[in-house]
Amino acid sequence: MMGFKRIVILAILFFILLVLYYFFETPHADKSSGEHDRFIPRLARQEIVSIRIKSPEKGEVNLKKENGIWKVFSDNKTFTADTEPVNKLFEAVENIKTETVVSKNPENFGVFEVSESKGIEVIIEDSSKKTSVRFFVGKSGPDIFSTYVRAENQDRVILTPGILKTVFELGLTGWRDKTIFKLNKNSIIEYRVKGNFSLHLKKDEKNNWHVLAPENFSPKQETVEVIMEKFSKLKAAGFPEGVLSEFGLDKPALRITAVLKNGTTEILLVGRNKNAFQHFVKTDDRNTVYLIEDYELNLLFPPLDSLKKNDKTTDNTTD
Repeated sequence: MMGFKRIVILAILFFILLVLYYFFETPHADKSSGEHDRFIPRLARQEIVSIRIKSPEKGEVNLKKENGIWKVFSDNKTFTADTEPVNKLFEAVENIKTETVVSKNPENFGVFEVSESKGIEVIIEDSSKKTSVRFFVGKSGPDIFSTYVRAENQDRVILTPGILKTVFELGLTGWRDKTIFKLNKNSIIEYRVKGNFSLHLKKDEKNNWHVLAPENFSPKQETVEVIMEKFSKLKAAGFPEGVLSEFGLDKPALRITAVLKNGTTEILLVGRNKNAFQHFVKTDDRNTVYLIEDYELNLLFPPLDSLKKNDKTTDNTTD
């Protein structure tokens, strides 16, 4: 009986602590009724040309739009940026609203991690620099699915819905374009895999695929289409740096060649595995080394049996 009472008392204490935690994490909450004001005025995306993000953990990244194409700059290196996270950033900024003001005391900036030393600093500018926005993204709110933010030169700390750190704190790899190939899968007319696995596929004049090696047969067309779809839109998971021999790319284990209708080729070289789930690869015409997931790599050269049609038919006739 005493054990049960102890459990009840502990449960009550836990509940009280939970309430106190929520109260202190969201002090002076000021929720207004009706349509909430936007934290930042609506931005004209097409006019924005510069985004600077400085994170205490991931360092500084600069995004700039040049001739309509977003580029990412970091550590004196320049790469094409991935438009998907850039668009997500704009959506996140546009959706921040002053729904809940949790503090107006500058002494609390550090608590909510929206100070200049603890917050993720974000600066957005257009070409004329007339539209210059600077704000700080802080820690997650008490429900995890919200975030504290603060605009430059303001004492108000806002609690807004959304896990914003995952949007702004990506680091260089998160902002880089991870596209390895960007092709029309229907433009591929021949496909060869050589090395420790062998496969030769070719289209006929009716656009039907045939396996020519290591055996000769008519494959499942839908399975071949999966191969072509994956190869034509292949994306990386990371960008390791080092000499080719470190990645087994000085003597690739596999060479995958796609021949296009216009006579050009796209070639993927496969090196050693990084771990049980990833491999190092590169194209033959670029120096960049990519890291790709094994489940995606395996789709590029499935087991031969998976390409073969099931010739067994079911006899549904009755006497």
